[in-house]
Amino acid sequence: MVLLIQLNLYLNMSTKNNHILFILKLPPPLTGATLMNKYIAESNLLKNNFNIKIIPVSYKKKINQISIHIKFIKVIFYHLILLKDLLLFRPKIVYFQLSPLGYAFLRDCSYIIWLKVFKVHTIYHLHGKGINEAAKKTKILKYMYTWAFKNSSVICLSNILVSDISDVYFAKPYIVNNGIPNISIDFLERKNNNKIQVLFLSNLIYSKGIIDFLDSISLLRELYKEKLSVKIVGSEVEINKFKLNYEISKRNINDLIEFLGPKYDKEKYEYLKYANVLVYPTLNDAFPIVILEAMQFGIPVIATREGAIPEIIDDGITGFLVNKHSPGQIAEKLKILLDNDELRNKMEIASRQKYLDKYTLDIFELNMKNIFESVLLTVQIK
Repeated sequence: MVLLIQLNLYLNMSTKNNHILFILKLPPPLTGATLMNKYIAESNLLKNNFNIKIIPVSYKKKINQISIHIKFIKVIFYHLILLKDLLLFRPKIVYFQLSPLGYAFLRDCSYIIWLKVFKVHTIYHLHGKGINEAAKKTKILKYMYTWAFKNSSVICLSNILVSDISDVYFAKPYIVNNGIPNISIDFLERKNNNKIQVLFLSNLIYSKGIIDFLDSISLLRELYKEKLSVKIVGSEVEINKFKLNYEISKRNINDLIEFLGPKYDKEKYEYLKYANVLVYPTLNDAFPIVILEAMQFGIPVIATREGAIPEIIDDGITGFLVNKHSPGQIAEKLKILLDNDELRNKMEIASRQKYLDKYTLDIFELNMKNIFESVLLTVQIK
């Protein structure tokens, strides 16, 4: 009887009549998390199936910009907007990308107070990690995480990352992998490369492993200087071009490496199109979009065992996994790909196919739609 009642309710329920409030942290700055929020905000599939209102949130223009006073004023402003929408829009659920750590988590908790007061079911989408580790530091933080997650739904980026909230969230989270738009690519052009092109594509931040990358290239210099072409693409954040050039010169690899600065959209695609290998030796990541971008272009990826990366890269099939702070391992895997055209070609095909099977934007949007429908059904039944 209960199942029949639930089924009837589901069949009669118009999701378009159920209001969903999205609190979306949108670019700038352009990061993996804000990019995924941008896709959600622009999704026609979601707009056509739900009555959506968006609170677009942005605290800074650049990734390294810090202005406490401006941030404080913006937080007050967003509080007022949130209160207005909770009172007038009356959402059934609120979708919120919760910052997992530090000041940003405490700031987000100030919004959560209102969501708890209005008793709105909240879906937290976690794009970072480190929650369990932070919760172990103080009882107050553990209480705050548990309080925030209580009576809510949580979306994790991968099965690996579920363990990151196991101490503070006691229901079963949803799993949604990131996805990116599929674009038309001419794969024949890459075969015309005179040299094998290795790409490092990331903001110049120490935690992205740029120093380990340079060390790995220096290990290959003497054997592969006639065969290797290295491109570094990214914004100057913690490392500017002068510091980068110093590190390159110190390793005597100036003749192999070209720093191109930040590239976006079509300009970035041009460098991905001609790249043969992406190296991403990150030290701290959850679910890096750059790996999906490489896979979309059929590029084998060498990356560290960090966050969800061991789920994204099939070691030895779509790329290689290495340990953190291991330039020797990176160099070893690069050497394999430089010496073996057949293996590299197989990895290109496998990498592209896995992207098509799991990481397109269409798949991501459909997964999000299914979760919203599931949560709305649960809320309606209650």
